[in-house]
Amino acid sequence: MRRLLSLLGAVLLLASCQSLSSRVGSTPPPEGQPIFLGEKHSLRSAILEEERGFQLYLPPGYAESSERYPVLYLLDGDAHFHHATGVVQFLAGNSHIPPMIVVGVPNTKRTRDLTPPPHGDTVMPGDTSARSIAQSLPTAGGADRFLRFLEEELAPHIEAHYRTRPYRVLVGHSFGGLFAIHALMNRPQSFNAYIAISPSLWWNNGELVAGAVKSLERLPEQERFLYMSMGEEGEEMLKPIQRLAATLEEARPARLVWRYAFLPNDHHASTPHRTLYDGLEAAFEDLRLAQWEARTGELAQVETRYAQLSKRLGFELQPPEELINVMGYSLLQRGKVEAALTAFRRNVERHGDSANVHDSLGEALEAAGQLEEALESYRRALALGIQANKVHPAYQQHVERVMSKLSVQASGDGAP
Repeated sequence: MRRLLSLLGAVLLLASCQSLSSRVGSTPPPEGQPIFLGEKHSLRSAILEEERGFQLYLPPGYAESSERYPVLYLLDGDAHFHHATGVVQFLAGNSHIPPMIVVGVPNTKRTRDLTPPPHGDTVMPGDTSARSIAQSLPTAGGADRFLRFLEEELAPHIEAHYRTRPYRVLVGHSFGGLFAIHALMNRPQSFNAYIAISPSLWWNNGELVAGAVKSLERLPEQERFLYMSMGEEGEEMLKPIQRLAATLEEARPARLVWRYAFLPNDHHASTPHRTLYDGLEAAFEDLRLAQWEARTGELAQVETRYAQLSKRLGFELQPPEELINVMGYSLLQRGKVEAALTAFRRNVERHGDSANVHDSLGEALEAAGQLEEALESYRRALALGIQANKVHPAYQQHVERVMSKLSVQASGDGAP
């Protein structure tokens, strides 16, 4: 009787599903519909005494979920927002980094905001007039005020209005890279990870490089991450960053993980895209390693990897649904059905509102010969698909296949 009721319920569900599935995806999107990249907002800064705009990118699915996300603060947002959000979405979609919110910070007075106070007789690279920085760039020197704006006004505004994790990434190029190093050396608690692209470390005769070891003694208990890059940009740009890399290699500051990449095929304007991609991958390297383990190992290895990363980042990060699904199917293909069931069941525990996880568990149960349990999982996938108005054809096919198997079994059980 239990089996008969189960089959009858599946038949009724299939009937409703077939009516719905004929409509799902049948309406093409309107011609000329815009592709959404982000939003523009602004807030009044009391520190800078001006209105400051910012650009906002939210990860796919933000509106439908309750998840919280790390935040990437992107200097020169007006120049880099488009390609940077593409990199973030691509890497997150492939589980190389967690999904992130991106806040682009356009400039009002770039030189003022991104440079430390000038002093001494430092001259601009290539300037043959012998004028000092202070003479060449009279508005320079407002980096500390701008850092206060980011730390005390913009970041709290984002964290009050959006679902964020306690993890901030700062990305800057050229003077923005100089600013990122300046922030790390002077207020390392402001951000958790710093990506300094072609930083202008010649500023003030390399003062930040000379004082690096002493500055980094102030690092907070939670680990900080630094990724630096430089293209083929001439000795005045290259030598300071090489000295900084050599200093860090020798000093090995506690609680700082750092990388330096020389990009011989890039020039000053082309380094940002490649560096952002590589820098974010390096900051979350454990996620990429977990992907390999998901294809070759078992659930415990991946969960251990995520636990280690969570401890390092300072917030809990769970293996995503897609990664555990990949692992489950890899285990199935290798004949490890029980291990696959464990992985798929963990996915159901964590992502029970996803039709896909129930469908995948159904496949493992079917492979294990547990047909009634498989049918129940497939029916749940189908019901969730109907509820979300997203019925994958496979959901129906799987229900029909298992119903057929159970029908054959029932006929056999009743034979004389």
